[in-house]
Amino acid sequence: MVDIVSNYYDVVILGGGINGVLCAIGLSHKDISVLVVEERDAILDGNQGRVYAFSKRSKEILENFSVWNDGIRSSPIDHIMIYDGNSCSSVHYDRVLVDDQPMGYVVEASEIAKFMHQKLNFDVITSSSCKLFTVKDGFAEIYLSCGKKIYTKLVVCAEGKNSRFRNSLSLKTINYAFGQGFIVCNINHEKHHRNTAIEHFCTNGPSAILPMYGGYSSSIVWTEKYEMAQLIQNLPIEEFTKLLQEKCSDFLGKIEVNSKINCYKTSMSLLKKIFINRAIIIGDAAHAIHPVAGQGLNLGMRDVGILVEIIEKYHKSGSDIGQKFILQEIDNRRLLDNVSMSFVCTGINSIFSNDSAILKAARRAAMSVVEMSPTLKKILMSHAMGISSICK
Repeated sequence: MVDIVSNYYDVVILGGGINGVLCAIGLSHKDISVLVVEERDAILDGNQGRVYAFSKRSKEILENFSVWNDGIRSSPIDHIMIYDGNSCSSVHYDRVLVDDQPMGYVVEASEIAKFMHQKLNFDVITSSSCKLFTVKDGFAEIYLSCGKKIYTKLVVCAEGKNSRFRNSLSLKTINYAFGQGFIVCNINHEKHHRNTAIEHFCTNGPSAILPMYGGYSSSIVWTEKYEMAQLIQNLPIEEFTKLLQEKCSDFLGKIEVNSKINCYKTSMSLLKKIFINRAIIIGDAAHAIHPVAGQGLNLGMRDVGILVEIIEKYHKSGSDIGQKFILQEIDNRRLLDNVSMSFVCTGINSIFSNDSAILKAARRAAMSVVEMSPTLKKILMSHAMGISSICK
């Protein structure tokens, strides 16, 4: 990584998580000067034990930025099974319906971080954050907590769900609290997962099992009412494992927790507009969604893909890349995907978490229709894979 040699950059990215660093990799390899500012003491930090479920489109973006290669240890998602409560209603998505390509890939965060570190071609300031953002004629000034002042054409905020920079801008936001928490951990198990992801909808919230590399380990995302999720997280490991074993039934055989057990509060926040003069917001800072379909990260990566594409186009033509019409173009390209996915995930969670007899009958009828219709399955699978027209 090169030393800081200048106080001017074409782009300053706030946030050194996966979206911020991926954006920096994409832009810096297009001859655009980039600085990443990270509040923690290292970029791509805090990911111990975390697992990413990349959609087909997200994998393509990683490939386009030369981050993904055949050496990455990943598990393809060849099948997705969806169940509704204790009923016999289910939907089976099979890769054969989409050109026999995996619907996604599950990778440990530490694994993808290792490959991303090999592509760093930009400057980084860690243990620092933006304290003041001002716009001048033709550029922006950023005052950092470490005392540095940086000049730039464009600020990209990728600080995540609790972004202080976004909050400082007082942008109009749609917020919704689900009253749920999701428990995340990894497990080893007796039986091979057969590259199958499982989504099980229950009254208190959905639970997901994501297949990991090697066949005999998986990642768990288990949703409950928030207070209950906290209680479950803090159970003795024997009691926690017993409850989780019941959740997993016998599909994986005997299980064993092999990671830290984390619990996060679920909520939705959606910016009505993702930019202001010389600043644009991406990823969870712009749209935090329910984890029901595992689409939050993929939504942010599609932000990155479109942003890099458009910024590169105007940079090549010699344009000022921080101009409002350019940021408006990015916003326009991302609007439908971000809004539709946010509300679809919210709607799915609400419908499947409802005990109404009428809703139960309706959703089971709908699942039967989907299960019997390859055409409907293809449409739904294409959107989840990030390759439908809405996502582009």
